Amino acid sequence: MHDVLVATLVLLGAALVLGALAERLRQTAVLGYLVAGTVVGPGVLGWVSPSGSIGALAELGAATLLFSIGTEFSFQRLRSLGGRAFVTGVAQVCATLAAGYALARMVGLDAKPAFIVGAMLSLSSTAVVARLLVERRELDSAHGRLSMGVLLTQDLAVVPLVIAATLASGSGTAGDAARTLALTAGWAVLLAAGFLILVRGVFPWFLNDRGMSRNRELVAVFAVVCAVGSALGAAAAGLSPALGAFVAGVLLGGSPFATQVRAEVAPLRTILITLFFAAVGLAGDPSWAWQNLGASLLAIAAIIAVKAALVFAIARALRHPAGTSAAAALCLAQIGEFSFVIAEVARAGGVLGASLHHLVVTATIGSLAIAPFLVRLAPRLAIRNGRGAPRRSRGDDAPTREPGTILIIGFGPAGQRAWAELPERRRAATLVIESNPSLVAMATSMGAHVHLGNAGRPEVLEHAGVPNARVVAVTMADVDVAQHVVSLVRTLAPDAHVIVRSRYTATAPDMVRAGAHRVIDEEALVGDRLSLEIETFLRQSARD
Repeated sequence: MHDVLVATLVLLGAALVLGALAERLRQTAVLGYLVAGTVVGPGVLGWVSPSGSIGALAELGAATLLFSIGTEFSFQRLRSLGGRAFVTGVAQVCATLAAGYALARMVGLDAKPAFIVGAMLSLSSTAVVARLLVERRELDSAHGRLSMGVLLTQDLAVVPLVIAATLASGSGTAGDAARTLALTAGWAVLLAAGFLILVRGVFPWFLNDRGMSRNRELVAVFAVVCAVGSALGAAAAGLSPALGAFVAGVLLGGSPFATQVRAEVAPLRTILITLFFAAVGLAGDPSWAWQNLGASLLAIAAIIAVKAALVFAIARALRHPAGTSAAAALCLAQIGEFSFVIAEVARAGGVLGASLHHLVVTATIGSLAIAPFLVRLAPRLAIRNGRGAPRRSRGDDAPTREPGTILIIGFGPAGQRAWAELPERRRAATLVIESNPSLVAMATSMGAHVHLGNAGRPEVLEHAGVPNARVVAVTMADVDVAQHVVSLVRTLAPDAHVIVRSRYTATAPDMVRAGAHRVIDEEALVGDRLSLEIETFLRQSARD
């Protein structure tokens, strides 16, 4: 236990330093995390070894990331990825595997190691690409949806590819493989049915409980239990744990609790996903890479070129727009983390020799390190190859994003009155944020577009579209909470016009300092109203 804590501390400390350095150099922190793992790993300093405990934490990080990303979706939004995205994924896996096999045979590899190389090459990194798309707010772009469709298809292909690698290693028969696939399919059906029962029946009852709404820590615990439980359930069924976590997130994403769950799990997700990227870096061996620099660079260049070319060609053949195809090709032009599993199976079975294993691991880490630069370049390439910004094709369209030109934060009596008094066309462009499930239900019954979530969390405000809002009205009665929310809104949406309610005249200046443009002073309004009522009564009395 002590060794695991020390290893975790060293990994996180190195990731903190090198991640901050990467950001200072205007690069993504993911690159810093990968380098941190390599530096403290057995290939350089030797402070941390890729033990089972560290691997488990890394896998938990990937599952938590995919679970939270899954809550961004719903079945309707998942269907909006379009069948072509999944067909593209199937074609990409098959074509890349074949191309990798052919190239490996051309350079002199035997059939079995050539197949392993092709299988590894066919997979991209769901964790890396999804993380980068979320950071850049491109998950809902045309190329983001196409990339996610292909990545999810690749995750489905992990099980048969691992089974095939096991067969190639001579540790199983074709009959064993068929039985394993059939058993996996059966468990997958049962797992999906269990998820549906939990999400449609148990989760809503549990999250509507008053204790849950009062104590948000319980929501965070609930989210972690969902993420870990779904990942373990998928692993027990022989599926990818990350895929199981993603499916559970998607099922929860259709509920009104998705925003709050995602916000509460965000801090833990950040820690775990940092460990994941650092743990991936542990497999690196810079001394071997330096001694074989030519072969390493050639392998990395070949991976990026072949995968990008194949994805682009397949996407265009399936009539995806040129810009979308080019951008998705760059997003998917790396080898994924599950390729390490295939490589380890093949190495243990004697299919991959030491030098070839070093090469494929080095090339995988190198392609992952370059991935952030390619994802950043993707939208620019889409614009250059399209007409303007990447546009959604008819088959790729996602549902129109919920309106958010006007945001009302809080749906108590003041928020309800503010929403009800707006003209109908304004209400259609208004989004309500509320943390009380009963008020969320009331807002929904009144026809309001509503997010359940704590507006004091930046993640909730970002997901609700605060950075794009024109007007934000903060209606909460609690002065401290309202002031904190105003400050967050001004940080996230510097161009938005912020209106806030202040119960007391004395606190109005604090609201202005926090960033409010207009403060509705309740004491001043009550005083004005009382004065008006007094004058009205006296005038009527004089006439009588």
